[in-house]
Amino acid sequence: MILSILLAVLVSSPDTGMNDSLPDSSSRVTLESISYSADSLLFLPSGEVLFLVGEVTIDYRDMTLRADTVKYDAEAGVIVSRGESELFERGESIRGTTMIYDVETRKGHIIQAASRYDAGFYTGSSITRVGRNEFNITDARFTTCDYTPPHYHFYCPVLKVFPDDKAVAKPVYMFVKNTPVFYFPYWIFPIRRGRQPGFTMPKLGRTGRDGRFLREAGYYFVFSDYADLWLHGDIMEKTRFVLAADERHKLRYVCNGGTKAEWRREFRNKRDRWMFFGHHLHDFPDGTSLRLQGEFLSDRSYLEETQQNPEDRMTGEVSSWFSVNRHFGRLAVQAAVSRTSYLHTDPDTIPGETEVVQEAPDIRFSLPSAPLLHIPSDPDRRRPWHSLYWNLSAHYLARDVQMEEFRATNSAFRLASGLTSSQRAWGWLTLSQYLSASGTVFDRDRNGNRFPWWIHGSTGISASTEIYGIFGGGLLGMNALRHTVSPEVTLHYAPNTYLSEDGAASTDSTYLEYYTFADFGPPEGSKLLVLSLSNTLEGKKILRRRVSKFDLASLDITTTMNLSESDKPFSPLCATLGLKPIQAVSLTGTGSWDPYRREFTDLSLSTGFKLSGYDGTLFPDSGALEPGLPLRLSLSHFYRHPLGDSPAVSKLKFRVSLDVTPGWSIEYNAYYDLLNGGFINQSYTLRRELHCWEAVFVRHISEIDSGFYFKINIVDLPDIKIEQHVSSF
Repeated sequence: MILSILLAVLVSSPDTGMNDSLPDSSSRVTLESISYSADSLLFLPSGEVLFLVGEVTIDYRDMTLRADTVKYDAEAGVIVSRGESELFERGESIRGTTMIYDVETRKGHIIQAASRYDAGFYTGSSITRVGRNEFNITDARFTTCDYTPPHYHFYCPVLKVFPDDKAVAKPVYMFVKNTPVFYFPYWIFPIRRGRQPGFTMPKLGRTGRDGRFLREAGYYFVFSDYADLWLHGDIMEKTRFVLAADERHKLRYVCNGGTKAEWRREFRNKRDRWMFFGHHLHDFPDGTSLRLQGEFLSDRSYLEETQQNPEDRMTGEVSSWFSVNRHFGRLAVQAAVSRTSYLHTDPDTIPGETEVVQEAPDIRFSLPSAPLLHIPSDPDRRRPWHSLYWNLSAHYLARDVQMEEFRATNSAFRLASGLTSSQRAWGWLTLSQYLSASGTVFDRDRNGNRFPWWIHGSTGISASTEIYGIFGGGLLGMNALRHTVSPEVTLHYAPNTYLSEDGAASTDSTYLEYYTFADFGPPEGSKLLVLSLSNTLEGKKILRRRVSKFDLASLDITTTMNLSESDKPFSPLCATLGLKPIQAVSLTGTGSWDPYRREFTDLSLSTGFKLSGYDGTLFPDSGALEPGLPLRLSLSHFYRHPLGDSPAVSKLKFRVSLDVTPGWSIEYNAYYDLLNGGFINQSYTLRRELHCWEAVFVRHISEIDSGFYFKINIVDLPDIKIEQHVSSF
């Protein structure tokens, strides 16, 4: 039965006598609506007491109470529930055997309480609501384990909770089963959803070089939904002390960036070293885009000697740059400055190595392709000249290159424009043409002349088409096969003369007169015929009315014929072959063949194999429903044949992982040099899932770094962990 009643509660002291006058304005009446349902009810009018029995549901304001039996004393404003009771408020619920709630003060008391918050479970002998957003819990227990009894839990005699803010515990004990393993005299932890500020859990371990260490101990700051900061430090017993800061900021469609700064004090040589890496991208409402990156090191060997990641240690350069992009209608403008430092230069080995390259400024202007003439809206009125498009670009660059023995500075300005056109002939042949011209001014030439300039042009035409055929299925289970052949011929011509301040001149010796740097260089004449042929084989498979398409094979062949050469006009014939007969297997071969020496000048082969599924041979006799054990396997091999000065290379990468049982998994990774007969690196990983816990053991071996890593942590609380890292680095 469902009933609804409206109770009038006088907040001020009511006058029960007869009065002919209007009530005083200070006397206020508050109406409170309470909806409830139950199997049966008993109402005592004299005491305004209501008893609800059997599957009781009460809705009051933003709360819902469900219980076996409820007593509601309207005069006292108290609700008492007994038996299995559950209270819902603001999307959360709490259970208990007895609940007492004061309607007026909105304070309550719960006996034998239990609740769930996010992924965790809370219990307590009693919960008392002492304020709108304040609870006291006695004998509190928390766990993320849903077993009874749980595999682990935290126990606190007294716990004060501020919903959606924090919890204050004093003290806290951690139990594994019924055994206490940790003690915290005082603990404040956030219970807000999302990113929250707080102390981060450090990493403890030992390496052969550093001894015992404590890493990444610090504090995490959250400034807003768009920015945060992590201040942390490392203490190495034998080698160093480190302070670091990692900052991130991101606002969708506006900006994105981050900063990483690090300072370290090395004990042995009493040396201070530092690193600063930062980047920022910003898009303004007017269309302006700003890009900024800064990478600075105290010395060239910093990354090689300090970073844990092998890839970071092998970094060969650091770059800093600043650029601004803006569109003014069709005109695009970009201005940039950049500086690149090369870290692996060694004056005692290779002479003339580049140390620093600086480009400031680097300014570009461009007008993208646009129709040269107005294009009629009616396709029948369009003529070949309506396919003419033109473009315009300009580039100014000042470059400073610092090398071990000398320094080179150059600058130049180039203005270029071109016409392009494309038509379809006879419905199957595509013809494309282009005509371009450019003018360049240098700051000086190799003879010391100031501001030399030249103007040069080029033209070309290409023809291409596609020929395809569709065949019946049968190969590799395909229902249909499609073979496409795409031949293309391109003729490129640039005259052997150019225009300069001295008039027409030959391009034969321009490399002796003008500098070459970046994308600037002297004019060159050429007559080239480029021939290319592309082949693709595609397959179509229909399974259960679902059509799937696959790229089975491709072959690309290209060569260039120099029409100015009469002796040996053809360049080496280059080919790339790709095969993927099944989804798990891929093969890619590349090679170049010299038609005059009749030998290969380059030859390499890459193969790959990936398998993800079940291996029936390992199926345990346990009555499992799965047809075997989950197995994942990947194998790749790269081979380069020794030709000329290029040495032979044959390296194999191998990775296999196997879920031996629902709780145990193993993984093996290896990188092996087949020619030298040795491992470059290899690692073994053993993982054990323990319901709410997990354990990981990793053994890694390489010439750079060898050691092991062990960790046990709570799955839903990964910061609660025990770990050990022993390394030779």
